[in-house]
Amino acid sequence: MITLSYLTDRNAIARPLKPAYHQPLRRLVRPSLSTIRACLSETSRPTLLTDPETEAEMHTVNVMINQFPAPSAGAFLPDKRSFREEHRIRGYEVSPDQRATVVTMANLLQEAAGNHAVGMWGRTDEGFANLPSMKNVLFVMTRLQVRMYQYPKWGDIVGIETYFTEEGRLAFRRDWKVTDIATGTMIGAATSTWVTINMDTRRLAKLPDTLRKRFLRFGPASSTHVLPPEETKKKLPDMDMPGQVQGPQQVARRSDMDMNGHINNVTYIAWALESVPEDVYHTHHLSEIEMDFKAECKAGNTVEAHCNFIVNDHFGNGGGNGSPPLQLQLLHLLQKCDVDAGCTELVRARTTWQPLQPQ
Repeated sequence: MITLSYLTDRNAIARPLKPAYHQPLRRLVRPSLSTIRACLSETSRPTLLTDPETEAEMHTVNVMINQFPAPSAGAFLPDKRSFREEHRIRGYEVSPDQRATVVTMANLLQEAAGNHAVGMWGRTDEGFANLPSMKNVLFVMTRLQVRMYQYPKWGDIVGIETYFTEEGRLAFRRDWKVTDIATGTMIGAATSTWVTINMDTRRLAKLPDTLRKRFLRFGPASSTHVLPPEETKKKLPDMDMPGQVQGPQQVARRSDMDMNGHINNVTYIAWALESVPEDVYHTHHLSEIEMDFKAECKAGNTVEAHCNFIVNDHFGNGGGNGSPPLQLQLLHLLQKCDVDAGCTELVRARTTWQPLQPQ
């Protein structure tokens, strides 16, 4: 049988297409239930990728690391006066030398502090470690000092112990101790100052005495210090602007915002280090950073990073007469700038650098 087909476009001239010869339909045979079951059993049967002899050989092959140790869960110490948790250093948290950066360590300190706070008074639906009974009050860090004696390597597990105590009538001090779990060696220490502010007015808010006493039950004596008191809270000198070295201009991103609605403290560390001179960055390692947080920054703000050398009796650019280079210090300033409002200082920081040891 021959059938002619035509175009249906009304604007086109109907013309015949190539004839199609229709073949008689074949009767389809429905497979039996037993045939279907047999096919399913065949397809669901596992297929061996190797023969039995090769499979047996695989059981005798040794891998370099069969199982990685797992970090222990975070928990309060028996007296409930400090909190401790462990973290594995991951591949995207290290620099080209496979060692963690100060940014990595600051992130871990912040995580331990937040978990400690949640453990004490519970979790809220907004903010970072806010007080459930006072949702319009939050803790804000005003100063941070991190000292690293040694940076952990990729895959190392570090233990972070933290506690807090009072620092005058309006502030609290939080300390951290960083330990290499494999050796038990203390590889870092940090201290910080915190105040409470009102979320709506962004002004200082005194913590009620009842809550203050309640939280201080979880802290050790105020005389407990992880760093010698005489080596902390040193005044950061004034900055001569513009800096001798200026880092690339940064634009605060939405991804830099934290749960408190402003740029995360650790982001400022990364921005400040962008102003470190190349000859210092590649010949020294950062052993300490001290930071004063002075103003807030939000997504969309333009941020400038300035850096000056600090020279005194103990620090310099070199030993002279062929002696090994001395450790040196840098002064950093971050400011947000606006065409109409001008520039506002965000952070002032001091970094201490030690010369790299020959491998």
